[in-house]
Amino acid sequence: ACSIMMNRNASRRSSKVKRRSDVMNFTAAGVAAAALIASPLLLSATMAFHSPVCYPISHSRASPSLFATIESQQEQQAIQFDDQDVDISEDKQQQEELRATAEETQKKKKQRLFSKHNNNFRHNNNKAMADPIFLQKRTETLLRMTSPENNIIDSVSLGNVGGGNMKVDKRTFDWLIDAWAYSGTDHAVEYALKLLKRMEHFKDRMTMGDEDSDDYELYPDVKTYTKVIKAIANSGKEDAGEQAEAILNRMIDMNDPATMPNTYTYTNVIDAYARSAPSNAKAPYSAQRLAEKMEELRATSSSELVKPTARAWNSVIGAWAGWLGEEMPWGEYVGSGAERAESCLAIMDELASVTGNEDVRPNSYNFNSVISAWANNGDGDAAFRAEKILEQMEILYRQTGQEDVKPRTVTYNAVIDAWAKSGELDGAHRAELLLGHMMELFETGHNVDAKPNVRSFNTVLNAWAKSGVFDAPVRALKVLSRMEELAKSDWDDVLPDATSFATVINAYARSQTFGKADSAYEVYTYMKELYDATRNIKLRPNNIIYNSVLNACAFTMGDFEEQSRAIEIANAMLMGLDESPYGRPDHITYGTYLKVISNQMDPSPARTEIVATVFQKCARDGMVGGMVLRQLREMGMSDEEYEDLVGVSVWKAPSLSDLPRSWTCNVIEGKKLRRRQFR
Repeated sequence: ACSIMMNRNASRRSSKVKRRSDVMNFTAAGVAAAALIASPLLLSATMAFHSPVCYPISHSRASPSLFATIESQQEQQAIQFDDQDVDISEDKQQQEELRATAEETQKKKKQRLFSKHNNNFRHNNNKAMADPIFLQKRTETLLRMTSPENNIIDSVSLGNVGGGNMKVDKRTFDWLIDAWAYSGTDHAVEYALKLLKRMEHFKDRMTMGDEDSDDYELYPDVKTYTKVIKAIANSGKEDAGEQAEAILNRMIDMNDPATMPNTYTYTNVIDAYARSAPSNAKAPYSAQRLAEKMEELRATSSSELVKPTARAWNSVIGAWAGWLGEEMPWGEYVGSGAERAESCLAIMDELASVTGNEDVRPNSYNFNSVISAWANNGDGDAAFRAEKILEQMEILYRQTGQEDVKPRTVTYNAVIDAWAKSGELDGAHRAELLLGHMMELFETGHNVDAKPNVRSFNTVLNAWAKSGVFDAPVRALKVLSRMEELAKSDWDDVLPDATSFATVINAYARSQTFGKADSAYEVYTYMKELYDATRNIKLRPNNIIYNSVLNACAFTMGDFEEQSRAIEIANAMLMGLDESPYGRPDHITYGTYLKVISNQMDPSPARTEIVATVFQKCARDGMVGGMVLRQLREMGMSDEEYEDLVGVSVWKAPSLSDLPRSWTCNVIEGKKLRRRQFR
């Protein structure tokens, strides 16, 4: 494959690439403007489409290998495309069906953003629990039915009062509180607390039902309070820990065996502090204080109602992992959250050895959490520290044979990720070596649970993309080719997916490679051909792929022809996404496209007109996000031009809150949330 890549057809290398000969008589600014104005997407409101020059160029040649279709940067020649007319009417009905299906899929995925990802089977598979509208209706109905003003308690057993097919009993209250805990909505805590308050009201007023039966008793018990604390923890709010601990203290003050906190209650309070740690500098201290209090309760009690566990301490580790350090008076932060997280391992090991409580001894989950803390730490030696912990796990497993400390695929992936983020000169090389170590462990049978998966390879691809070495794109392509080879030999779990191809495209975007826009477009085309041929859903193009190609276009460097070609490809990608069944341009798409215009076109009236048209389309789509505003400011537009577009002077530094809600209503900010919608 490398030979094919490095030794292209002689005529292809020798012939001078000449594209768009019909427009090369224009001036530099004129050509760039013509390549953009030709698009029906950009100027649909003001101009008609006159030339097909900016349509995506199809490929008639076969693509037996990605290496066979991508020009090496050592050749420093642009790839010459075979221009063909695009038959936009072909399979139009099929395209419309695909579009409708894709829109319905995206609609469902957007609804799923309301529900946080968790490992609980019930919450992942119960559609009712994942529907916030349903939960809100049910909760409001239940609160209305049980309102003291209705005075229904005195006349009929609550268990027989129906709200449709809903029984009014403790199970219904607990079910709704549990559902709100995992809903991920902004008002989850509010509704959970309302339900708890109503149950507490019943406890204060009366005992329901027959004295000899508690079938319809609405008293909250320890499970009820723990579920409410879970809802508070999942909110991730700055005061979540304090709010959860207040409920914990209230449970203790009741001195009621039915509501006495247990290990799970304390663990969820600790988790509340852990989730608030990024915005609450005191949260890690409080989390560790509660974990140490659990040991005090265990030591002073004859029962084991409360005792520290590896799960509870894992939340403490998570709290320290998100800790930024002690804030100094001069504004700097001192201290290492990863260092504190690692110290928890020694505390846990000592507790287990001294007290005999094996439930608190560090396991693979704890080690993995500390490794991830180092991976996200950013310190110069973070990757070395992460790898050292991995070596410690390997030694423990060899010595004891205990499955609890066995490093698995996820462990190795976390260390590879640490090298990818390390910024070390040999970080990508170390990441790839570790990948090879995983393959050796699996193939020799020394650790069959270390088998690399697609995430292992994708993380190595990411390491090369971030490495900054001159041949990073070629190294990434070799890894991608290796994935394809392994997939053909029954390693189905390493088959490249859309993330794999997007990362290779990013490797081109970050490199100094000549013709990076063409190369990125070629990778995209190859992936799309694979998807069309296999219909593998994991290869289905999405916004991330389109945005990655646009990013490569934005940072293309070279002569006028290179810039013009980058604009042409960017135009094709923006228009192609808008017309495709794979999705619609989002705020990152528009923002990156504006970056292309900013980097590849000199200031001119034509550029201003293009920017205005793109922004207006973006506003109509409700996709004006932070990146779009930032790119507009960096365009160097006059204050009058900027105010005509945005409605606010550029000198007032407008934020998204200053814009009409309709302009921003479809924006999903945050990398994690954006990626979740494409899963």
